[in-house]
Amino acid sequence: MISILNWNGWEDTLKCLESVRQLNYPNYLMVVADNGSKDGSPEKIKAWAKVNFGPGQAIADYTREAALAGGIPETEKVLDEAGCPGRMVLIRNENNLGFTGGNNVTIHYALTRSYAPGYVMLLNNDAKVLPDVLTKLVSAAQRSGAGIAGSMVMDVSGLRTEHPGFVSLWGVLFKPFAKLYTPYPDADAEFWEAPVANGAGMLISTKTLGDVFQLRSEYLNSSYFMYDDELEFVFHARSLGYRTVVVPNARVLHECRKSSNSTILAYYMYRNTICLSMIALSPTWKAAFDALTLAALPIRLLKLVAAGRLELARAVYEGQRDGFLGVMGKWRRHDEVVRFGNQAWRLRAQQLQ
Repeated sequence: MISILNWNGWEDTLKCLESVRQLNYPNYLMVVADNGSKDGSPEKIKAWAKVNFGPGQAIADYTREAALAGGIPETEKVLDEAGCPGRMVLIRNENNLGFTGGNNVTIHYALTRSYAPGYVMLLNNDAKVLPDVLTKLVSAAQRSGAGIAGSMVMDVSGLRTEHPGFVSLWGVLFKPFAKLYTPYPDADAEFWEAPVANGAGMLISTKTLGDVFQLRSEYLNSSYFMYDDELEFVFHARSLGYRTVVVPNARVLHECRKSSNSTILAYYMYRNTICLSMIALSPTWKAAFDALTLAALPIRLLKLVAAGRLELARAVYEGQRDGFLGVMGKWRRHDEVVRFGNQAWRLRAQQLQ
């Protein structure tokens, strides 16, 4: 099963789905979860599928409640009898549940339906897959016995990786020092052992998902809302004994976080990195991380303010503040910033006058 989230981004989602339709893997199910879009996305996605899937198509349209129950039996039977790529499940979430909450719905649907898949692939809606990506990910997972197989997520040029999937969580948290000690693996290898994987294109076995759920009653940590949640998931899966590999020739082309503006990205990345450090670092390294983070904050804020990037500075400050205070979930200013962008700080200042 391939899980794709949509939130007011149907145009990107359709491009993603079109690339998924070109996969050469013989058996997969596309599942699109719409996170309470206000732009008519569900209707546009469903209409596109009806036009492009052709004869013998099967399109399920579920509420969140129906999906969490494993779907409707009669509809599920039709889905399983239809061939690829002419079948799709559309799940309508009433609200924006974020990357974590939206994927938790699709994953739970996958694991509770009558014919549960062997793997679930998480795929960003602003990404495109190459035709052989699923074949290579499944092959690597089976050959290595890994519970998680990460693709090589590249920018649209195919020349730059977002993060290569071989640095440790220590390297993610202490990014300036990561290159000083991390050797690049054999680029010609079918796969390599990896302590992290990129959630923009990541294959997870349903057994791994089920065991992580048993560990903490969630698949992805919904309190993260978005960003770095896949790193925490990999951490817990590895603690349960599941291997993680990255498959360098399984390529996913990503619009480099096109789905979020820089302010939204900054808040969640700075906040969630602090939360990630709480589980990934020893007390000594956690103290060092906290000291470096707090020492760097004034310098970072001064640079942003000097550049006139006041909204971004505020997001960085609030992200680090909320991280240390343990304030999680959806950012209280998320919708305001999405709606007004870099003008949000001016509007808030006017309200306070």
